This record gives sequence, structure tokens and C-alpha cells, in this order.
Amino acid sequence: MSDESHNNISAQLKALEESLLGAGQEHAKKATRDLLVVQNRLYAQLESLSWLQRRLKIPGRLPRLRGWATSPDVLLHLHEHVMAVKPRLVVEFGSGASSLVIADALRQNSFGKLVSIEHSDHYGGLTREALRREHLDTWVGLRIGELEPWTGQHLGRQEGQEGEAMNWYPSRLLTDLEGIDMLVVDGPPGATCQYARYPALPAVADRLSTDATIWMDDTIRQDEKDICESWSKDFAMTTEYFDYEEGLGILRRSAGKG
Repeated sequence: MSDESHNNISAQLKALEESLLGAGQEHAKKATRDLLVVQNRLYAQLESLSWLQRRLKIPGRLPRLRGWATSPDVLLHLHEHVMAVKPRLVVEFGSGASSLVIADALRQNSFGKLVSIEHSDHYGGLTREALRREHLDTWVGLRIGELEPWTGQHLGRQEGQEGEAMNWYPSRLLTDLEGIDMLVVDGPPGATCQYARYPALPAVADRLSTDATIWMDDTIRQDEKDICESWSKDFAMTTEYFDYEEGLGILRRSAGKG
């Protein structure tokens, strides 16, 4: 092998070594950045959970707050808001840990009522048991009914077009609700259909109080964010987003709108 060929091979090997070293360093930096993001998010949830536990007056424990459950940062915000605003009527779609947190705030206020709408007998039963265990059941009207076809306005259905079935909670569960001060939307599951939570506002829009707020959980998902944007446009509302673990959007009537 000539000296020139040997030098070329050495140069190529050197370049490859430097390339691999650089790639390894960049990968290590990215891994470190990702780890810091995860650590910061975990710390934020633990911090929110700690403050929430200080506020709650229940002797027992909340359901598990991972997976599909509402995240601690949103639960803390819910509890703070209910205690500060003192709503007369809160309605939530989808029961669980949020039901206990809202009910605890109502009990501390000695004022208000929560109506929780659930489609699952299993999860509804778990919520009912937890409410009874913590002696919060008198503050909550838990209503359970299987989802049924929704024929009203829906973001996932264009006018005059047919597509996948759109389902929602039974209308009979909502008939007596008037003057809703706070609407919390955390159901039904997104797998039900595209934009599964869209009917929440159309179903009760004419039953909201003047200063009502609408809380949409999980706005890190595009479907939920699209729904908020559509509600803002269709119902003359403004949306404020919160950078929580799973996202939160809070809607209010625009200034000057009835």
C-alpha cells in the first residue's frame, strides 16, 4: 500500500471517529435535555399534589392520578377556583378524582352542588364508592347512562354528510340543569369518536349562567384544542390555555356578549 493510500485511509478513519464522537456527544446532550424535561414535569406534579393535599379535608386518599386521570396541577387549579368563586352549580362530564376534589371544595364552602355525568357503570361505581367513603356524596349528584346517538351540532360531522356515529351522554340526564356556573369536560373518552367531547357545550349552552366558565381537560391533544377553538368561534367565547401536564383550556364569554 502506498503512503498516499495509507494516509487517505487514516484520514477517513479519523473523520469517522470524529463523526461518531460528535454524534455520541449530541445524543448524550439530547438525553440530558430530555431527562431534565421529565424531571421538571415530575417535580411540577409532585409540587401540585403536595399543595392539593394540604387543601383537601378528606381523611382518605384520592384515586390514582396517573393514566387517564386528571393531573394534579389541574386538580389543584379546580379546587382553588371552586373555593374562590363559590359556584352554585358545577357540572362535569366524566367522573373520578375531579369529582372528589370539586366536592371537597364545595363542602369547605358550605355551598353549591356538583352534578357528575358518567357513561360507565364501572367507573361511576368507583366514584360513588369513593364519595360515600369520604362523606362527600351529599354534595354530588352522580348520574350514569350509556352513550347514545347525538344528532345535534358536531365538529366531526359536516352538514349534509354522513360519517362515523357521534355519541353523547343521554339528554335525560341534563333536563333539570339550569344556571350552570362551571362546566368541566373530561369525558367521554377520545376513542369514542373524533371530537368526542364537542357536544358538551352545545348540549348545555342555553343553561349556563352569565359568568360561567368551561374547563376543557387534555388540551395537549389536538382534538380538544380544535374543540376549544370551535367553541370560541361558535359561542362567542375567549379561551385561555394553561401549560399543564395534559393541558387545560378555560373558556369564558367574550366581553359584551350575553
